[in-house]
Amino acid sequence: MNDIDPLLKRLTDRVEREGLSLPITLVVNGTTITGEVVPHAVWADHIAEQLAESGSRASVFSTDFAWEKKQPERFGDYVHLNGGKVVSAGSVFPEHGGLFRIGLAGVNGWFLGEVQVH
Repeated sequence: MNDIDPLLKRLTDRVEREGLSLPITLVVNGTTITGEVVPHAVWADHIAEQLAESGSRASVFSTDFAWEKKQPERFGDYVHLNGGKVVSAGSVFPEHGGLFRIGLAGVNGWFLGEVQVH
């Protein structure tokens, strides 16, 4: 198991505590992921909305994320990304970004700012 970078933990805790956002790029087990760190409640709310509006069978899970939104971020063991994209071989997916929840212990490296692929 990896150790959690204390500065990254401090930054994600501050995002959570102060309701901020922070553009970041992470390396997670050799995969580059770029996006904007957002508070846990923002992440859960966006997912709840997307599921509720999807019209798919998965829409029933929107209530689980609506519930999660109201829970305090208990241990701060995760980084929540809005507009998250996996960067691979000069392309990104999903194209318009997604909502990611990544365990801080899985982050091998990071830098501030998002990767832009054209």
